[in-house]
Amino acid sequence: MKSSLRAYLLSIVVACTVITGCAQDAKVTDADMRDRIGTELGTVERVTVMSTDGQEVSLDLPEFLKELQGQGKDLQLSNDPLKQEDVRFTLVLYRKQVAPLVVSVGEKASKFGENTYRGSGAITFYQWIHRLTGNGLLALKSDNILLSADDLSQARMLAIEETAYIQKVLQAAAPESDQSVNQHPLYPNYRLRIDSVERPLEVTVLTPTLISIPFGRDRHFYHVDGQMFSRLTEYLVPKEKTTQPIDKLFKATNIRVEATGEMRVNNLDLDVSQSTVEQGMAHQAVRLLKTGVQLVDRPQKGVGPEEYRLHFRVNGKELTVIFYSRHFRINDSWYAHNQLQKAIWKLIEPTQK
Repeated sequence: MKSSLRAYLLSIVVACTVITGCAQDAKVTDADMRDRIGTELGTVERVTVMSTDGQEVSLDLPEFLKELQGQGKDLQLSNDPLKQEDVRFTLVLYRKQVAPLVVSVGEKASKFGENTYRGSGAITFYQWIHRLTGNGLLALKSDNILLSADDLSQARMLAIEETAYIQKVLQAAAPESDQSVNQHPLYPNYRLRIDSVERPLEVTVLTPTLISIPFGRDRHFYHVDGQMFSRLTEYLVPKEKTTQPIDKLFKATNIRVEATGEMRVNNLDLDVSQSTVEQGMAHQAVRLLKTGVQLVDRPQKGVGPEEYRLHFRVNGKELTVIFYSRHFRINDSWYAHNQLQKAIWKLIEPTQK
């Protein structure tokens, strides 16, 4: 057995259990350690990952034990403890007739007992368990699926054959290794609420070929067959809500920020057709605008000076949103909001970097 695996198991997975009373014994040989570790791993019946909000996902035990041999390099005992707010999930190894082994896992550190371990090995460990968890999330059978389109305020329960199709697509999904995906959902913001005996699953359709699933403080991304999105548009047909004038902004092909007032913003153009990332940002900006409360008349007081303007190009015409500290105006319509101008600028600003 590789020394790196032995060190890893002793330091994180079986530290206090395997070598209790022996860690200080210089007479304990490598053969003794290998025997103890082999025995300890042989008692593992099930491995799960627990999210920070209580979800539990089972991992493939043979795959876990096999790949564990590649873990354990470049770990250092750290005096800087892993804080609870930095824990992304908890690894639990259930064993026969003894208490389970529990490891708290963060992006850059892991904690077993009272000890925290850092280093590149801890980062690799997090990425490994994150990947295995992603595989486990989709390994379920759907009892029923509720499809919703948040931008349309519509939802419907899928039929049996529709549910079977969605389940087949999800089980063939390929995990995205990049965990820093910056993609907001495209209109009409399809979501799938999957109910099963094991656990409910919330799937957000970000683009025709990309979905995401939250897991506590973590989020998993997957690539799927683009035909699924076409099917969803048949299950819930996108229709513009004529009663909501802001909805037409979802069709914008360009967004332009104009620094006309007191808020510190930069002039910039956002070509919505450039990629799904820009398109998602534009759609998210419209969703933020829809949180504003439309007023019957122009507010009599408290409007204050103009902060900046946001121009949406729709069907060759520009529709302008003028922001004030607590209000915004589109043509002659006034809306109240709470710091919305800052949220939209924070959303769009990274595109100029």
